[in-house]
Amino acid sequence: MTVSIITYAKVGELLQGAFGINEPFLVSNTSSKILKTITIASTNPINQGVRLGDKAMKAMELFYSLNDQKIKKQSTPKIYFNQQRNFKTGKGLSSSSTDIFGILLALNKIYNTQYPNDSLYQLAAQIEPTDPCLDLDSVLFNQKTGEIIDTLPPIPYSMLYFDSDSKIKIDTIELSQNRRYSENQILEFRTLYSDLKKSIKNKDYATFFECTTKSSIINETILPKKNFPLLLDFASENNCGLFVAHSGTYMGLLIEPDRLPLIELKAKDFVAKHWETPLYIE
Repeated sequence: MTVSIITYAKVGELLQGAFGINEPFLVSNTSSKILKTITIASTNPINQGVRLGDKAMKAMELFYSLNDQKIKKQSTPKIYFNQQRNFKTGKGLSSSSTDIFGILLALNKIYNTQYPNDSLYQLAAQIEPTDPCLDLDSVLFNQKTGEIIDTLPPIPYSMLYFDSDSKIKIDTIELSQNRRYSENQILEFRTLYSDLKKSIKNKDYATFFECTTKSSIINETILPKKNFPLLLDFASENNCGLFVAHSGTYMGLLIEPDRLPLIELKAKDFVAKHWETPLYIE
């Protein structure tokens, strides 16, 4: 038996912060259609089989530790894996999460255990703070418990994003452990989420963009981005939202799909000039 699983990256977040002490949250960005991890799992040898990373191995160990009769009734076959992604780690693109969920989804399918996404999120959160990669649209999510706190209706937008510093790799676990917000920032995050949710419901792009930009500005105190003020000015001048990978080096712009052609070439030239890196557009 062979299964193939594709898990798509989350490019940063719309919001990330805390609603209180020990109440972290993020509002996930729409999943990328470009950046992905492909996991192949087979009970037959795979020619290009590779050794899994530590976090993917931990995901497999957690899956087998579950007290599930469907697994117990089957003799555990040797499973061969091939896992490859088309993007780098330590960039705020949910690389570990896509690896972990690739393994969990593959084993879930091989053993026909039918664990729902909520259960897989909780498993993944036992390994490290996780991203909601199994939901393609935006959700309000506790990355440390794996709980979906709230669901949000989709709002169409285009993303233009890039790596602000290709030389840096972020230790996301260490950053998560050291992330702290002031009481005033926590109060502001509560307001930001309320405003964001209303703006999505009302298709109020100006407020939607304002909320993501404010979250990005707050998180500059946690993980500054290279030449952030330049992108902030560009976003303001072109009526765009600014978003960041709150635990990585990626950042970018949000814009209404019908306005994308107005800034596409300008944004490419701007990013090439100040960061000397390609611009992804989705």
